[in-house]
Amino acid sequence: MSIKPRSMLVTLTVIGLGLSGCSDRIGLASQAMDTIRNQATKPIEPPPQAQLIKDFVYSANLLRSPFLPPSLVNLQGATTAIDGVRPDINRVKQPLEQYGLAQMTFRGMLTSSKGQQYALIQRPDGSIASVKVGDYIGLNNGRIVEITATQINLIEIVPDSRAGFVEKPQSLVSPIS
Repeated sequence: MSIKPRSMLVTLTVIGLGLSGCSDRIGLASQAMDTIRNQATKPIEPPPQAQLIKDFVYSANLLRSPFLPPSLVNLQGATTAIDGVRPDINRVKQPLEQYGLAQMTFRGMLTSSKGQQYALIQRPDGSIASVKVGDYIGLNNGRIVEITATQINLIEIVPDSRAGFVEKPQSLVSPIS
């Protein structure tokens, strides 16, 4: 097989034109970069001055917390170790006090024929237990104070920063809203 000189000439011409096109692009890019480098530098603007903002004094700290349900507002009160809040260490622990609230799931509410409300709570092992107002659940002596269709409200006794105890409202909310 022989290659014709004419086709070889065309091939070399195409390759030459292609390479010259690449060098033109590279040359143009180099010229543009040199132009940018030779320009005088512009000064950087200083950042804006910080404005002083007056302190805000929150004056509604003695009012009812908007984050607590009304049923827990009266129970919360000012309870500290000075007031005598302490867990009852002589009380026999109930079965659901061996689990943290995060491990249990509120599954629903039942009302007996006598009007007594019971909450159904699923344990971590999947079994269901029923509780009523006054029962204890959770690791922090959580006493149930209200059962609604969507949540169980309770008061826990937790340690505070002054080596005492405080009552803290807590809720176990149904995952189905």
